[in-house]
Amino acid sequence: MRKTKIVVPVLPTTVAEVQELNVEKYRKADIIEWRADFLGDIESILQAAPFIFEKFKYFSLLFTVRTANEGGNISISKKDYVTLLKKVAKLGPDYIDIEYFSYRKALPQLLEFKEKIVLSYHNFFESPTDLTARMMKMQREETGFVKVAIMAQRECDVLDLLQITRDFTMEYGPKFIGIAMGELGKISRVAGGLTGSVWTFVALDKEEGSAPGQLTLPQMLDVLDALEG
Repeated sequence: MRKTKIVVPVLPTTVAEVQELNVEKYRKADIIEWRADFLGDIESILQAAPFIFEKFKYFSLLFTVRTANEGGNISISKKDYVTLLKKVAKLGPDYIDIEYFSYRKALPQLLEFKEKIVLSYHNFFESPTDLTARMMKMQREETGFVKVAIMAQRECDVLDLLQITRDFTMEYGPKFIGIAMGELGKISRVAGGLTGSVWTFVALDKEEGSAPGQLTLPQMLDVLDALEG
């Protein structure tokens, strides 16, 4: 039985695209991540939200607004960020992504959803030298999950990420998601069985990726079936 849950992003750019989504294509995903930032503005996100939740009502749903601060597609004030997350949280997503170092002040205002919160940190340029310290700050918030995604520039970046994820999992339990992006980091996406990383993110197909180095859903199913099946 697989240990690692497979997360598939949904990336519509218009409300019309939301309405046209073919849910059947996602049926083998464990979790659907709605990357709401691809819609580009708050009004469109709120307009699309009821359709997304209806479309994927039989799936576990992660709500993510990846901002320009961390490699996403929308720039948003701290006030609007909190307001948006609060409004969508009322629709009942299973998980809610919060960019901890970009919008730390959002967390105290969403504590009623603490067990659903995925505290995240994304660095599309490098593996920071203070990654362990950053993860420790996030862990101390005691949310449901902690996610870090760094850009692997060297092999040691990947090895360090794998070891750090393993260390935190052994100390605090299975709540960490550690990803090294890019070609070098692909191994991190399939190593959850060893490191304890609980989720892996894949592209629905070659045209639907949301981050560098993602495998496709069919590829990941084959690999995890071989490694964890």
